Amino acid sequence: MAQDLDIEDKIEATWDITDPIFDDRERAALEMASLFTEDYRSITDEHFARWREHFTDEQLVELGTFVALADGFGKLVEMLGLGDNDQACDVEI
Repeated sequence: MAQDLDIEDKIEATWDITDPIFDDRERAALEMASLFTEDYRSITDEHFARWREHFTDEQLVELGTFVALADGFGKLVEMLGLGDNDQACDVEI
């Protein structure tokens, strides 16, 4: 049960990646996800150097793939008006 509270607390805190609830590795993953979804063109070699302190290249590809899929799916859901009380279309995913 304490672990569930920890996960819920972390989910609630994701709006602030500097929250001390996150360790450095989690903070790096959140930074990558935030930059990717908000302004991926701002990602620099310095970001990757910092992220490589916590992840292998393979892990960065996996993390990036997941972020891209989640971001794209979220945009699809928004585009189709799904998840709202008054959906814009009849399509269900």
